[in-house]
Amino acid sequence: MNIIDLETPLNTEKYFAPKTNDETPFYITEYGKTFRGIPCYQLRMESPIGCVQYVISGEGIIICNDKLYTVKEGDTFLLAQGSSHIYYSTPDNQFERIWLNFKGELANALLDIYKIKDTVVFRNVNTLDILTQIHNECKSLTDPVEYKNRTSQLFLKLVQILSENKQATSETASTTEQIRLYINCHITENLKITEIAKVFSFSNEHLIRIFKKTYGITPHQYILQSKIRLAMIMLKTTDSSIEEIAKKLGFADSHHFSTQFKKLMGCKPSMYRQK
Repeated sequence: MNIIDLETPLNTEKYFAPKTNDETPFYITEYGKTFRGIPCYQLRMESPIGCVQYVISGEGIIICNDKLYTVKEGDTFLLAQGSSHIYYSTPDNQFERIWLNFKGELANALLDIYKIKDTVVFRNVNTLDILTQIHNECKSLTDPVEYKNRTSQLFLKLVQILSENKQATSETASTTEQIRLYINCHITENLKITEIAKVFSFSNEHLIRIFKKTYGITPHQYILQSKIRLAMIMLKTTDSSIEEIAKKLGFADSHHFSTQFKKLMGCKPSMYRQK
């Protein structure tokens, strides 16, 4: 299980549940609000917790179980316990969110019963009021048993709201999915839009238009963000130098790599490695 969290107290209002030795069958472990400002990046592999988040403003990117989604102001997203996911704010329009993390068999059962466990994004579903209500309830309770009972009732109400507003929409189209997979397979190369367009017999303009319509970002932005995500893993798990990583990922040089990394992540590669 890997967890990387680049959110800091500077841009996050975070609260924890009362301490207890019994978190079954349901427990909200922490909750809070993340403000706009410092870029956020969260990575969880086979996550031990689930989370629900409402986007108050801004935009973000989510990759959950190898599928890519975009979220914007007014959307709610759900990441189930056990899923592998990454989410981060769009660099030029960082998002503000209210959120809660939960765990337990009851939560998983409710998501299964209401058939929303595999639904990640709920478009234009405003859960601000119910999440605020849950936050207020959590803050007022200090007894773990009462905390568990009261919050589980409100969580059921939240699940019902999400279920009632579930939209049967697909996040991917076959052609754009093929383009995305092609990019993924060649991500360590110096990819150019003209070359990708040629492979699919599209004009540059048409390629950019259909890709952005599906994923909310341009192919160039997706390529850059994918390279940076891969760079983060290499910085964390290898001893390769900054220059070597830049070369392996197809950047012109280490300076260009460092500049793009800092633009997206808010810190230089060397500082990220130290953290």
